[in-house]
Amino acid sequence: MTALGGISTGLAFLPKWLAEAKDGQTLESNIAAWALASGWQHADLIWPIDGPAVVTVSAAVAPPAELKEVVKSLLAGRETVIWQLPGSSGRLYTMLSPSGRSPGVVWAERSSSEPWTDADRNYLILSAKLIERSPSLAGKVGTILDSERLQQQLSDASVIAGRMAHDFDNILTGIIGFSDLTMPLLTPGSQSAKFVGEISKVGHRGIVFTQQLHQLSRSGQTKPQPGNVVTVVAKEEARQRPNMPADMEFSVQFPTNLPAVAMDAGPLQALVGHLIENAIESSAGSHAVSVTARPVVLTANDARSFLGKVCVGSYVEIIVSDSGSGMKPDVRAKLFVEPFVSSKVRHRGLGLAIVYRTLIAHHGGIRIDAATPGPGTIVRVVIPIAAARSVIVPAATLASTT
Repeated sequence: MTALGGISTGLAFLPKWLAEAKDGQTLESNIAAWALASGWQHADLIWPIDGPAVVTVSAAVAPPAELKEVVKSLLAGRETVIWQLPGSSGRLYTMLSPSGRSPGVVWAERSSSEPWTDADRNYLILSAKLIERSPSLAGKVGTILDSERLQQQLSDASVIAGRMAHDFDNILTGIIGFSDLTMPLLTPGSQSAKFVGEISKVGHRGIVFTQQLHQLSRSGQTKPQPGNVVTVVAKEEARQRPNMPADMEFSVQFPTNLPAVAMDAGPLQALVGHLIENAIESSAGSHAVSVTARPVVLTANDARSFLGKVCVGSYVEIIVSDSGSGMKPDVRAKLFVEPFVSSKVRHRGLGLAIVYRTLIAHHGGIRIDAATPGPGTIVRVVIPIAAARSVIVPAATLASTT
């Protein structure tokens, strides 16, 4: 850092990143104040790096031409990258990885020809970790997610769900059973027969709901026996095909010899089923859903972009894309912040809760992005590979081709 700022003034600024945001301009003013306190000529934040930029703080400074090359190095595992510039110290970059969100970058530039030091690098990395949790960043990109808090909320809810499901099963079984016994006693086609038939239908709909409560209750159980993604997706496509619009374009693409995942077929099918069902319902009117899967190796930065218990290592990434209208901002803001969120009629928000809790139990993760280009939503889940295999393609490279 130069004499304009310095280590002491730069460190003194850091707590301001955790101050409550006042309005939508707080991030911009914080970036400017941070650069001044640190003695830099320019500083900026660009988010995300795997799609069109939503946040580019310093509008007066054009996105650096070298950004693409820098991002490659950061995604490959480097903590910082210095891009040399004539007559200056160059630009110092580091990754920004808000929990459960796409990654971004922060960078600094100063006019001095004094080289960047290890202290400068460590200071930028520390600043990025605070910015990731900053309310001012959340004001721009949406609520920053607290994985541990959400996990505890869902764990508490699952205990209640299991108890409720058992009791409601007994009640609904009685309703359906006595409806079925009553039907033969009534005149076919009579008003009474129609009423009893409706009671039976309501009972069966209730059973579907209690099945989801049972799934939520059991979703925290670890079943790491190898599961076959290709087989599970085929079963779910066959099961849900009767509910798809006649002109629904449902495409599936898998590489040959896709590795098995460390998740038993039962929870794996429940997880995939909820994702496909959501995509089908979201695509009503546009009728295009795709499911792909591929092996990936996640770096530390990749892992932080997923919500869940994801570490560095080998995974199978399942991507479910739809061509719907996408998530509304108010729903997006609540997603995974509140345990049960749904924008669909007669839904209780249990699907994603089951998916998330299942992934947590199996050390996987989830990320939800807006489709680019065009409307729609892309849901990415990663599940550990069941056995070590020779690999693979970096996740970030694959994500950029979606």
